Amino acid sequence: MKDVGEFDKRNDEFFLKFNRDKIIKSCVLSDHPVIFDVGAHHGQSIEYLRGLFEHSKIFSFEPDPESFGVLSKKVLDGLRVFNLAISDVIGTVKFYRNNISHTNSLYKVNLDSVDSICFAQERATGSSIHKENFNLNIEVEAITLDKFVSDNSIDNIDLLKIDVQGAEEKVLLGGAGCALQKVNAIIIEISFYDYYEKSTSFIDVERYLKPAGFELFSILDISRNPMNGRTDWAEVLYKMVR
Repeated sequence: MKDVGEFDKRNDEFFLKFNRDKIIKSCVLSDHPVIFDVGAHHGQSIEYLRGLFEHSKIFSFEPDPESFGVLSKKVLDGLRVFNLAISDVIGTVKFYRNNISHTNSLYKVNLDSVDSICFAQERATGSSIHKENFNLNIEVEAITLDKFVSDNSIDNIDLLKIDVQGAEEKVLLGGAGCALQKVNAIIIEISFYDYYEKSTSFIDVERYLKPAGFELFSILDISRNPMNGRTDWAEVLYKMVR
């Protein structure tokens, strides 16, 4: 609570010593880490992660064919890119494309969302939502994390980054058999808001992470909604404690 305790002072001291980059690097001990980038979009995360870990080997996954076309043009030593969805099933799955490509997902956008500023503004002005701009259904190939790790003889994953627009639980479920046991740290986005047809909670992800030996290490970033005051999503870092 405000004015209770000394958390403001402790936070000030924290920011003198730490930032996002330092926190992530503190959880990746290898000089040549293996990184899985699940939900790569156009490769922005590749550039960020390679900036942190110069000698990393990165496996990057993007299911959307157009976004993958951009991603596949990136040429870096130690980078492998895959036009796949990492999910809880193996085979062909439905995928939903939107006019804003970074919102593409295995889940539909909720056109009745009360947390979406854009949708709320359109309802307030009486304008119609152009549904053709959302939820274009295509089919993409999916694989589980367990299957990919097994097929490619992956012994260790130093950092697993998951940003799949509400479908993070599917990734974890598909890795619960063996893959998560090979991971040392996980950066995962948890979507609390109702922008998609399914929201996520800490309980949803920790039902897989806790039994596998992970504990929450840091909340790296949060997105605050200026319309209604809620927290839309949080990017959090879990660390294997074994």
